[in-house]
Amino acid sequence: MRNFPMVVLGLALIMVMTSPALAGGGDVEKGQTLFRKTCGHCHGLNGKGDGAMAGYTNPPPANLTSQKTQSKSDHELKDVIMNGRPGTSMISFKDAIAEEQFNDLLTYLRSLKP
Repeated sequence: MRNFPMVVLGLALIMVMTSPALAGGGDVEKGQTLFRKTCGHCHGLNGKGDGAMAGYTNPPPANLTSQKTQSKSDHELKDVIMNGRPGTSMISFKDAIAEEQFNDLLTYLRSLKP
C-alpha cells in the first residue's frame, strides 16, 4: 500500500506522455485558416477527405475527423504533415509550415475530433 501513490503517479505520467492529444498553446482559428489554405484542397474544408482534389488522388485523402486519424499521437501527425506519406499524394510541408504554425494546425486538427 505504501507504493500506491507512486504507482498512480507513474500511470498518470504514462497517460500524459502517450496521449494522442498533447497539443497545447495553439490558436484554433489560426490553425483553421492555415488548414483551409494548405490542406483543404484535398482534405476538404472540414477535414473529411472530400476536398476538390480528392477525386484525383489515389489513395484518397484521409478523413481527419475519423477515429483512426484522431487516435494518432501528435508526433505521428507531425511526421505525416512535415514529411509526407510515400506512395500517396500527401506531400511534405516541412518547408511551408513553421513550428508555431504547426502548433496552431495541430490544435485545429484536434478540434475536429467527433
